[in-house]
Amino acid sequence: MAARVADYEALLQDVGDRVCEADMVMIQRVLSKNRDAHPSDHDTSVSSRQRNTAGGAGQEDMVDGVGTNVSGTEYQLRGRQGSTESVDCINEDLNRTAASRATGFMGKNTEVNWLEQLRVRTEHPDDDQDESDDGGMHFGSGVDGVDGVDGISGKGQKDSHPLSESTYHCDDMSLDVPGHIQAYELPPKDIADLLLSYYLQSVHLAFPIIGQTTFVKQYQWYWKNVPVQPGPLWLAILNLVFAIAARYGSLTKAEWSPGAEDEHTYFSRARLLGLGVDALLAHGELQRIQVTGLTSFYLMATSQINRAYAMNGIAVRQALSLGLNLRNQDPNLADSSKEIRYRVWWAVVTTERTLSVMTGRPASFAASHCSAPLPIPLDEASFMLSDGAYQTSAINRLRRSSTGESRSTDLSFSTSSSISSRQISKSPNNPPTQKSPNNPPTFNSPGSMEVPSVAPNIGLFFLYMAKLSNLSDDVLKQLYRPSVLELSWANVQSIASKCHERLERWRSSLPAIFDFTKSQQDREFARARMCLAFSYYSAMMITKRPFLCKMERKIPNESGRAKSIDVANAGSCVFAAKAVVDMLPDQPDPVGMYQETPWWNTVHHLMQAVTILMLELSLGGNRGSNRGEILGAAEKTVRWLQAMAPDDMAAARAWKLTSELLQKIAPRVGRSMDERLLWAEPLSQAALMETPMQDGLDAPDYYTTSSTMGDYAGYEPVTTWEPNMFTSYDNYLWGDDQSMDQVPSHQWN
Repeated sequence: MAARVADYEALLQDVGDRVCEADMVMIQRVLSKNRDAHPSDHDTSVSSRQRNTAGGAGQEDMVDGVGTNVSGTEYQLRGRQGSTESVDCINEDLNRTAASRATGFMGKNTEVNWLEQLRVRTEHPDDDQDESDDGGMHFGSGVDGVDGVDGISGKGQKDSHPLSESTYHCDDMSLDVPGHIQAYELPPKDIADLLLSYYLQSVHLAFPIIGQTTFVKQYQWYWKNVPVQPGPLWLAILNLVFAIAARYGSLTKAEWSPGAEDEHTYFSRARLLGLGVDALLAHGELQRIQVTGLTSFYLMATSQINRAYAMNGIAVRQALSLGLNLRNQDPNLADSSKEIRYRVWWAVVTTERTLSVMTGRPASFAASHCSAPLPIPLDEASFMLSDGAYQTSAINRLRRSSTGESRSTDLSFSTSSSISSRQISKSPNNPPTQKSPNNPPTFNSPGSMEVPSVAPNIGLFFLYMAKLSNLSDDVLKQLYRPSVLELSWANVQSIASKCHERLERWRSSLPAIFDFTKSQQDREFARARMCLAFSYYSAMMITKRPFLCKMERKIPNESGRAKSIDVANAGSCVFAAKAVVDMLPDQPDPVGMYQETPWWNTVHHLMQAVTILMLELSLGGNRGSNRGEILGAAEKTVRWLQAMAPDDMAAARAWKLTSELLQKIAPRVGRSMDERLLWAEPLSQAALMETPMQDGLDAPDYYTTSSTMGDYAGYEPVTTWEPNMFTSYDNYLWGDDQSMDQVPSHQWN
């Protein structure tokens, strides 16, 4: 009887790695109760599980190459054992001070929390206990002493610092509106044109919260009819566009003409126009969603992520109130309008998930409540006719092909518009999948990597970004939720493996033009590739971060197979961090970098990477790269932050934190940090560029590039930066400026 029970337990343990989250938790609870009630029977269970997992070897006492039982304590100890540890509690009163309220809660997947753990490690270099916020931990008794509050003794707990001392974000900045601000003032038209161009060129591809075609027509009509005053919400949207563009312009050293104003002026006007006290009580509408969404994006771009998270939550709630999260089947609403609204929803969603990664906080909606299809992989301008009417047939054909509503195997169609078989075509290698209308859609399904064969375009890029945001959200929900503590460490390993597999499927599905792992001569989609790369490596780091610790101290008697999984995952985490750094040229060029990266959160990505590298050094630094390579990559990142510091307060704070920590960590691996990287008050940009760098470093190449914005291009050739992953090629020249259609529009939304 005991043997039969052990077999059942082994079967449950095996099935527990494959079922859904709720069932996995239930199975672990049953198994834990059985082990607590019958501890003597557990050895029999282990023996049975060894028979089942020995791969048919027929050896009940099978051992691995290091003499450890195949089945070890990874099945007994729970998810607290990884570096994330107590994800179900906080150890600080976040309401105590203004600084703690400004920082707010930062989850275990954030680099701010990692920095705090790293500071503890550097202040206790001789402490054998791994980084921990839950004091002494007891092993060998199954679940006792490691789960719940009772398992935390608090004795021997290391001193911790307020998270506000480990953050580089700028939520402590004042946002007071100057008294001289006039809400309805606008800059001269030449500056306004340039600002709009900067926004469309550098932001809209990854954040299509406004309908570009409609908004540009409204903008042109407004300047032709200045006495006609649009509503305050439209003007708030315009000023937020200006504020974001002015932020980008200040980072890229734009040469403004007289009359230009700074980003704070535009943002203050937007607040007066669309973010007053009454705005919190107003009912949701599309323009209000755009105002709150753009506000959140601006705050994120200025590294005020606590405020950005709060504002984007309002945008999500407003979108939910209008049902933008659901598929729209209103026969009276044009298909083009439906597509624009889907893009508004996904712009808000992708920002929400980015902020969830940056803050470690849950998203303000459940993905299971969303049926809005993913955006079709076409530029908005691609489904425009010459007379300005949306090409509904293009949307319908592509949407039907993606959902299985059409049985045709040919996605191409003839039309007089700009869309041709070059843009939507069948591929002999990727024929459309035949699906029942009752089955989930193909590219609309969050878990599916199928995408109709279309020519590369920004719409296709945003579709892949939306899919990646789904995967990042899954990682946070699977590995950083409090209920993960109900699972065994073996379950955590299994979940991380599945998340990794989904990320790899996403990466392998990328069109060649978006493949950031290969050298590319193309410049048109350079920023798109960098956005995809940074987001992918970020998702990989948070997936593997729980394994980056001294597991042998946390899980004694772990099986050899489980140990190899831990080591491989930790190595993947370090590899992802190093891959981010390797994409940067050795010689810092902040202006060039901002012109071809997701400039609004580049500091976040660099801080993720350098913190992982410093954690690895503090743990010994031998996973996948030698210590010298890891230290060199960390120093390179600090060098970049140093160069970015004069124009970016977040970068300056990040430089201070990382240089001080790296100075303490480097000697622990027998190295010393380059003294030129030590913190000092930021110099001017010109002085920084004269600072001597490492010997033997080549300066990056520069190019002029043709604009990807077509008719909405700016006026000056933009100097672009070439990341290490690209190869050089002949300069591209700018095409002649073309005039935009002067079609008036009376729809100001």
